[in-house]
Amino acid sequence: MSLQAVEKAIVDRLDQGDRGDRGWFIITRVHVDLHWLKDIVEFIFAKAGNRPVSLTAKDYASLGKLVGINSDDPGIQLRRHHLLVMDKPLQLIRRTEKSSWNEIQLTDEGVALAGALDPGEVLERSLGKIRFAVEPWSPHDRVAQYSTFDVSVYQATKQVLLGCDGYIHRDEYDFFISRIREASEIQNAIKWILEFRKLSADEQKTLHVHVSGRIDGKKPYSNWRDQALHTFSLFSLGTSMIRKGHRLLLTSNWVTEQVVVPPVGALAEADAAIDKGLKIPTPPQSEELLEPPLPPEGNVGAEAESFVAKVLKSQGWAVSFFTNKRGYGFDLWARKGDLAMVLEVKSSVGSLGQINLTPNEYKAAQHYKANFYLALVENIGSIEPKLTLIQNPVECLEFSKKITEFHVVSERGWRSLA
Repeated sequence: MSLQAVEKAIVDRLDQGDRGDRGWFIITRVHVDLHWLKDIVEFIFAKAGNRPVSLTAKDYASLGKLVGINSDDPGIQLRRHHLLVMDKPLQLIRRTEKSSWNEIQLTDEGVALAGALDPGEVLERSLGKIRFAVEPWSPHDRVAQYSTFDVSVYQATKQVLLGCDGYIHRDEYDFFISRIREASEIQNAIKWILEFRKLSADEQKTLHVHVSGRIDGKKPYSNWRDQALHTFSLFSLGTSMIRKGHRLLLTSNWVTEQVVVPPVGALAEADAAIDKGLKIPTPPQSEELLEPPLPPEGNVGAEAESFVAKVLKSQGWAVSFFTNKRGYGFDLWARKGDLAMVLEVKSSVGSLGQINLTPNEYKAAQHYKANFYLALVENIGSIEPKLTLIQNPVECLEFSKKITEFHVVSERGWRSLA
């Protein structure tokens, strides 16, 4: 099919609206991070439980620190962006008076997120409920403006991803997905995305003029373009999708795109046959781990553990969180059929350097041997997270014992295996 045919499809759809036509408008100009989302609901829950609460200037100052706002009145930005996206579309909080922020209250999903060991599962549920443009997920004026739209945006996007090799680019979202008005149009969007991919890069660029010409000013057009990326970040909060730069991928596709980690451990020879994507090494069978390990108590961490769980689940593993249970020496227990393993997650917002194991973690690694994995997450919270899995680290890596009783492996040591 030709450039002219794709161009006509875009223009015909643009001509059907008098809004610019900007398509779905489901998020304000804010990059939604799992860590601040969970921090805010935990703060509100600690203050008021599931009861209505009026946030004070001191509360807003505390929340501003949590999300990194440096201003004299962080409440302005919080209400305009962070709290707004938690109200509409995520429905994690609600305002007791529709147009006022005087009093807010956690919804049932907000309470669930505050106490969640796996935030991704709660947010998958919330994202799956969002409809555009329908109340309560869209404000009344937008419902009126987009009266022809009634679509489950997350579910529709997931269907498009499944029909388009498991990924979409920002341009494809802008041109074909964000204007889906009802479920019956999903297949047509898939068709035109696949045709769009047959065009050259130069041909694809020529199509932007049809939208930019309908949005007055460079700034509004730029904001409209960025909205797709903010939406990708929003959708990446769930378990099904991960944002990677200007693309949105099914989690299983993100796994296949990762740089190969050479397999380590007893089954290395068999594992070596698989040469594409992130390889989750096969643990040996363990009668002991076929049931969740029994107590000790509580540990902290959320985003990295949730990310590792998301990746494992995309490959068919059932995952339980031990993050908040002290004394186990690991964060996650995972099972697939008659195979099971435990994982200790170490993470950094940037590049990971030296790895420290506590005495409990080191004992767990010694005890579970090849069923124990280090899951090293770098660039967590960014659009380019990286995951490295190291099986049986006590056997594979050289730890030095420090007076603090941490068992340490240098960056050079673990990177030589990864």
